[in-house]
Amino acid sequence: MFPPKIKDFVSELIKRTELGEFSWTYDDENATVQLSADKFTVSLRYSFNGVEEVGEFVMFYYDAAAQKEYRFYTNQTWNDYDVARRLYDAAQSSGLKLPF
Repeated sequence: MFPPKIKDFVSELIKRTELGEFSWTYDDENATVQLSADKFTVSLRYSFNGVEEVGEFVMFYYDAAAQKEYRFYTNQTWNDYDVARRLYDAAQSSGLKLPF
């Protein structure tokens, strides 16, 4: 489950991504989206946990100033999974060029 501070950060990332401020890279082979900004890098990776039989997201946050990486986890049994899923979908589509 994401801590409250991280859930708020994810909500802000969703907002800014949907407004077009951020364009993420998408790695379809590893089901990962990544955003590199001046002060931080964020990666969000989706996977399916076959043991627990749930989808899960792992978010990696890299603080450039402190040179530290932090890892946060959520899965389908927690209420913040939908927030992670929305960010993943928004990020994945942020660089997508559609015909109309």
